[in-house]
Amino acid sequence: MTCIVDNSCMDYQRLLRIALRTNAVSSAGFGLAGLIFADRVVEFLGAGNALLVRLVAAGLVAFAAFVAFASMQAIDRVKDESLWISIGDLGWVAASVVIISLGLLTTPGAIAAGLVAALVLDFALAQLYTRAKLGSVPNAELSMST
Repeated sequence: MTCIVDNSCMDYQRLLRIALRTNAVSSAGFGLAGLIFADRVVEFLGAGNALLVRLVAAGLVAFAAFVAFASMQAIDRVKDESLWISIGDLGWVAASVVIISLGLLTTPGAIAAGLVAALVLDFALAQLYTRAKLGSVPNAELSMST
């Protein structure tokens, strides 16, 4: 049995792992920036406090570690974990939309939050798309092709 489009499951496996690893690097970068520059982030966003920023940033670093770890597992596990990671990404996007819509941020903060949400949405969609393409192949065949 082959994948739906390219008849090459290896390409979708590789793309899913790349999407997850890019997500992990991005999350780690934003998380570390939030931990290091919490006071500046609060000033830029115009909302929250440094403790809240550090808590969210620490969560991002932990999320990044989990995503990076998940991306290195056997492909059937990567498929399973990528669904939950994508749901988390979509939750981030939804929370960002709510915060922006409520007018809780400065204009530059809202623009930055919107851009980050768009990036996170791209990660979620890429992960869900490649996961769906791999869904056409039984896990036993995927395990043999990794």
